[in-house]
Amino acid sequence: MIPTTPPLADLPEPTGAAPPERAALHWYLRLVRHHLGRGPYLDVAGAGGALLAGLARLGPASGLAGSEAEAERTRAGAPGCPVHLSLDALPGPVASLTAVEVLDRLPDPALAGDLGPGGWFRALEPGGHALVVAADAEGRGRELAGARWVPPRVPRGHLRIREILVAAGFEIVREGSDGLTRGPYGGIPTWADPRLAATRAQRSAGRLTCEAGSGERAVIIARRPPAP
Repeated sequence: MIPTTPPLADLPEPTGAAPPERAALHWYLRLVRHHLGRGPYLDVAGAGGALLAGLARLGPASGLAGSEAEAERTRAGAPGCPVHLSLDALPGPVASLTAVEVLDRLPDPALAGDLGPGGWFRALEPGGHALVVAADAEGRGRELAGARWVPPRVPRGHLRIREILVAAGFEIVREGSDGLTRGPYGGIPTWADPRLAATRAQRSAGRLTCEAGSGERAVIIARRPPAP
């Protein structure tokens, strides 16, 4: 039996650079529980350790960081969870992996490294699943924001993100978006904007129901193919 997703009020306050806000964090954990299963989990380059701490409530969880400073921040946000600096330090392959906004700051030459999709593929056991979240430079959110849209360090559209995962060997199990999560859009208050109804319904259900390209971020469930 898979443990219950931690209540929103029980989740740690995210700390560190560019952490997910709490409602998004809770939704990510519900997606993990529904699509990825029990674990063991590996959270890649998680900002501040908030997601890693939530994963540890669902099953065995560890982190992968790109530097000792990042590892220290992650350990501080997820006490008791091991955080490694390379895939070689992992005790073995994992069943589930999360990579939230990692592609936003990872240039193309680093995609094959430990922190990129090439590393994710190597870290997963055959048949293992990954939750990948990245800003969508071709999404509806950017269109509505116009000149106010703030690009990530490495902007990519959802089609390119999908292409990168497939090139690394992944199968795409499910593809969607986080919806319109950064309102207000066009001066309409968020509570009165009917365009946000699908986003609210998706988060309330804890599922991935918004179509790819319809929001701010691409959200993809990918799988390393099972062994023949």
